[in-house]
Amino acid sequence: MGSVLPEIAAEGKGILTDAWDSKGRPAARSTTGGWGCAAMILGAELFERMTTLGIAVNLVPYMTGTMHLGSAAAANTVTNFIGTSFMLCLLGGFVADTYLGRYLTIAVFSAVQATGVMVLTISTVAPGLRPATCGDATGQSPDCVPANGTQLGVLYLGLYMTALGTGGLKSSVSGFGSDQFDESDDGERKKMMRFFNWFYFFVSIGALLAVTVLVYVQDNIGRRWGYGICAVGILCGLGVFLCGTKMYRFKKLVGSPLTQVAAVTTAAWSKRTLPLPSDPSMLYDVDDAAAAGEDLKGKQKLPHSKECR
Repeated sequence: MGSVLPEIAAEGKGILTDAWDSKGRPAARSTTGGWGCAAMILGAELFERMTTLGIAVNLVPYMTGTMHLGSAAAANTVTNFIGTSFMLCLLGGFVADTYLGRYLTIAVFSAVQATGVMVLTISTVAPGLRPATCGDATGQSPDCVPANGTQLGVLYLGLYMTALGTGGLKSSVSGFGSDQFDESDDGERKKMMRFFNWFYFFVSIGALLAVTVLVYVQDNIGRRWGYGICAVGILCGLGVFLCGTKMYRFKKLVGSPLTQVAAVTTAAWSKRTLPLPSDPSMLYDVDDAAAAGEDLKGKQKLPHSKECR
């Protein structure tokens, strides 16, 4: 796989000119993409949602009852974990659009998430990575010794590796699923719309499994079993995703919108003292997409206005 689409003139309706296969050839409609690939991506998303929520929704009782932290500190840890997961979507999207592409981003960050969940599982199994039990099940008695720095360090390492993996995966998985359908084809465009319906259905199923099955296992069978299931689940999701490698369609990297926004902001700031041209049409570098080449095809000029001046 390369990051640059081969400039090969595709012949026939069965070859896509804007996507390539795992060997760098223009993708054939009959052997790449479609519902088979989409199903594997949906499976990966189901396991990711189940794993992340399976950890987050029941983390406060673990922080208070097992690690013997205060309620405020436990709640703060959970909100930081969830917030970091969503904030890191920006990083994942930037990496996918600019450097790795969606496929590699999903694979790499899924592996990071799996590593984080395994660290969490180890922290629940190894006696030295959690404080000694005390008589108070809530962990709030003065006799309960809070977790020390090493124990919390291992716990936070697992949590934030999981958050990093979640952010990178979440930012790319739905987009990579849509890449498996050709938007220029009426039939595949309808399938793409149905894919997003199924995508959110699988997200909901993963969340349902997390707040029912996993919470029950953690509370009644053991935290180590609950986190162990999460670790196995994300590894299964990664395995399912990788099984479709030879059938996926890969799209050309287009660059991150964040880079374009930063470039425009920098240019606007550096030229803020320059006089405005009398004719608003002179504000544009090119007159039309044809003069600029194929890179600007389909893009439109924003009309000049006096707002934000």
